[in-house]
Amino acid sequence: MNAALLDRVQAPFAKWQQGLVFEKKRYVRRQDQGAFAKEQIRERQEQLEAAVRDGPLRTACYLRRALEIGKDQDIGAVGFPRAVLTPGEYQDPPLRLEQELGTFWENQVSPREGSRPCFWLLCHIEWIERGILGSADLAPYVLAGSGQLSPEQKTRNFLRRTGGIYIRGKTSVFSDCTLARAFWRNRMAQEIHHTTRRDVSASDAHRVLHWSRPAWERLVLVSLRRLTVMNHPRARAAIVRGLGERLQQAGRINHQQVNAMAMELARIGLRYSFGHLPSDILSEAVERFDPDSSTRIPTRLTMPGESE
Repeated sequence: MNAALLDRVQAPFAKWQQGLVFEKKRYVRRQDQGAFAKEQIRERQEQLEAAVRDGPLRTACYLRRALEIGKDQDIGAVGFPRAVLTPGEYQDPPLRLEQELGTFWENQVSPREGSRPCFWLLCHIEWIERGILGSADLAPYVLAGSGQLSPEQKTRNFLRRTGGIYIRGKTSVFSDCTLARAFWRNRMAQEIHHTTRRDVSASDAHRVLHWSRPAWERLVLVSLRRLTVMNHPRARAAIVRGLGERLQQAGRINHQQVNAMAMELARIGLRYSFGHLPSDILSEAVERFDPDSSTRIPTRLTMPGESE
């Protein structure tokens, strides 16, 4: 994708999203202004829904106008390995499809691009124009959810699925946008495969990352916002290996296990460099809690050169 275009649309993209999501905390002391802003936002949400229900071409035109892109300007979105997706495949891609998408994009999308919600929205514009999300009704793809949804809920579904809610922080693109999630899970699975010196296959790692969405979201959260020491590839590899063992033993994994493992590894990372620790030390760290209760087992972890 053209880097200049990606940078240029960032400002209109942010402004467009801010105009679609009502943030109550901004109007705590100005309730009269809050009521007026909420009404304006409601109108914009209805305009978005109307564009979606008018079909793919109308939706693409709406998005091009919102991002200040000419109707004939080439966006240069990355390719897509399939001619069309079903709504179910788009909203919750099965493992095989995620692997297919991630592998297809691994040499086309850079980490910098993949971490930006506006990148994925730009790609969605071209994918919508090509009919990849169907040729008639987009609503089942980008608006639908369970039950009767309000305009606010439909809008949030649209924003999450087409790139993530930018104003909510940098984790949304990794956890909410299903196609971006496929890219990042594949990238992390390949990283784990190489970090473990091929002891864990990329396919097995991806299967663990795909198994539980709450576990994936918590892994993203602790890596990006809470415990940045967890950004080290060996730390992530230890957690995914540990989750894989829990999955094999109990047939389930959850976000509490991610929390417990991350806290143990973070405790070590504050004192030692992950790059200089043997793999068995990190593996032992993620086993320091009971897999059923997710509570820590109070045993001492001995480091190289230390004695009990």
